Amino acid sequence: MTYVTCTFNTDHSNGTFDSAFSYAPLSADTCEITGSMLADPATLFIPDRAPDGRTVVAVGERAFERCTTVRTVVLPDTLEQIGSRAFAYCTSLVNLRVGINSRLTHIGKRAFMGCECLRVLRLGHVAGAVSLGSHAFAYCKRLCSVTLPNGMTELSPSAFEGCSALVHVRLPEQLVSICTSAFAACGSLVTLTLPATLRVIEDCAFAWCGHLTDLRLPEDTCIISASAFMDSPALSEILRAS
Repeated sequence: MTYVTCTFNTDHSNGTFDSAFSYAPLSADTCEITGSMLADPATLFIPDRAPDGRTVVAVGERAFERCTTVRTVVLPDTLEQIGSRAFAYCTSLVNLRVGINSRLTHIGKRAFMGCECLRVLRLGHVAGAVSLGSHAFAYCKRLCSVTLPNGMTELSPSAFEGCSALVHVRLPEQLVSICTSAFAACGSLVTLTLPATLRVIEDCAFAWCGHLTDLRLPEDTCIISASAFMDSPALSEILRAS
C-alpha cells in the first residue's frame, strides 16, 4: 500500500484514527478531520461521519496542507468550516466539490492559497452567509471562474489576490464591502458588475488589474479608496470621467 506524502497534524492524542482519516472531537456529537493516510492520493472524499458516529463539521487547520497529488476534494453537506491553510498549496487540486445542501459557513485564512491548478470555484448554491478568511484563494493562478453565495456581505482582504487567470466573477447580491487587495493583481479580469448593496471598496481592492475596463458601479453612494484601482490605468480613466 502506498500513501500520499503530506504535511499532516500528527497529534492525535485527543482524537481517533482509522485507516483513512484522523479525527479530533469538538463536542459529544461533532468532530473535525485532522489528517489522512488514504491509499488513493488523487481524491479526498471527506466523510460526513467519524467511525465513532460523530458528525464531521470541520476540516482542521493545516489538515491537508501541501498534499501535492490530490486532484479532487469532495466535501460533505455536514461540513461547516474549513480551517486555516487546510488545503493550502495543494498544487494539483483541480476540482473542489461542495454539495447542493452544504452547511458551509466559513473558509479560513489561506485555506486554498497556492492551489495553482484550481480552475472553478462554485459556491453560489450555498444557502448560508459564508465568510472567507484573508488570502483564502490567493495565488490560485489558474482560477478563471468564481461564483460566490448571495448571503456573503464582505469579501475579505486578499481573498483572490494574484488569481491572474480570473475572468468571470459573480459577486453576492448582499455584498457590502470589498476589502483591501481582494482582487489585486487579477490581470485577466476585464468586466465586473458590483451589487447595488455595495458601500465600500477598500485600498488596492482592484490594484494591478491592467485589463479591467468595464466596472459597473452601484447607483447609491459607494466609498471608494483613492488606491482602490492603483495601477489599473484603463479603469482609472473611466472613473475620472464619470
